[in-house]
Amino acid sequence: MKSGCTVVDQVGEMKIEGNLVPHLWYKNITFASGKAHFVAITLLADILYWYRPTLVRDESGDVIGTRTKFKGDMLQKSYQAFADTYGFTKRQVKEAVDFLVNNHLLIREFRTITTSSVVLSNVMYVQPVAGNVNKVMSGKCPMSELVSICTDDTLERTSTNASEDDVSQQEEGAPPAGEGTYTERSSERSSESSSESSSEIKNNQQQSARDCAVTFFKENGFGQIGSYLQEKVQAWCEKLSGSLVVEAMKKAVDQRKQYWSYVEAILKKWELSGVKDVKDAEEKESDFMKQKVAGKGKGQGQKRKPVRTEKLPDWFTGEQCEDVQVGQRHDEEFEAEKAKLMAELAVYRERGACVSVQA
Repeated sequence: MKSGCTVVDQVGEMKIEGNLVPHLWYKNITFASGKAHFVAITLLADILYWYRPTLVRDESGDVIGTRTKFKGDMLQKSYQAFADTYGFTKRQVKEAVDFLVNNHLLIREFRTITTSSVVLSNVMYVQPVAGNVNKVMSGKCPMSELVSICTDDTLERTSTNASEDDVSQQEEGAPPAGEGTYTERSSERSSESSSESSSEIKNNQQQSARDCAVTFFKENGFGQIGSYLQEKVQAWCEKLSGSLVVEAMKKAVDQRKQYWSYVEAILKKWELSGVKDVKDAEEKESDFMKQKVAGKGKGQGQKRKPVRTEKLPDWFTGEQCEDVQVGQRHDEEFEAEKAKLMAELAVYRERGACVSVQA
């Protein structure tokens, strides 16, 4: 069916996906001054996109159900992931998330995910408060009155410990390194199988460890990470482990040397030493420091070596004596010759005096 406008028909054929921002948000989601909080609006629209259900169709194209765009009970996404996506600073993102949480439009949780190869701490999960968001979107209730007037339509939250299967499913949805989130994109997700093989779980854990190392690099002052450095970080994660790469970067941060060459030097040292994991690295570092301290103590306890003196050979002493004797003989001959000349001079002077008197 055509509308009569070529451009409208062309736009109608576009498959537009992504965030949707209701106009009333710019009026209701505002600072105290009344100005729209654009960062908070952008983040809330992005989170709602992830929570919008994806239609599941059969081979004929008929809708047979819906599914989520991510695995797990909540969406996992970090401050840095939002910042990289929309060009905000990490501080702007954190302040906007705090704003949404304080105004009861968002739920935020920090969890620790433990796997066999790495421990991911302070992993952020977010979930929109659907009832309150709907009221703000429809204009039925201003944001400032959500708590005092509007009823709380949020789902009850339960705190549970993630099992190994839950962790594996969460990590299975990890995106390519550098995106800073473990949430799976809808275009990349295939149909779920009833069971996962051990090799797939291992690959997912390794991918998660690489993502953790890249995220640590970005968030701890090492600067921008391009494709070249990202490949090097991933290569070391595969060669040693993601936890060792993160541990090396922690040592660089402690020494205030946040540059990759310093981190790589630590990793090369561990590789030559045959370090297997973080505990092994700590033990080897401790042994090295003990040996170093013991070596210094041993060096301080030793006395200074005596100065070596050489004994002169007999032939040297004999020649020296002969030289002294020869010198003494020369002195005596000189004195005798001198006395003889002085006597002759005296006689010569006396003769001269007599000749002058007779004249």
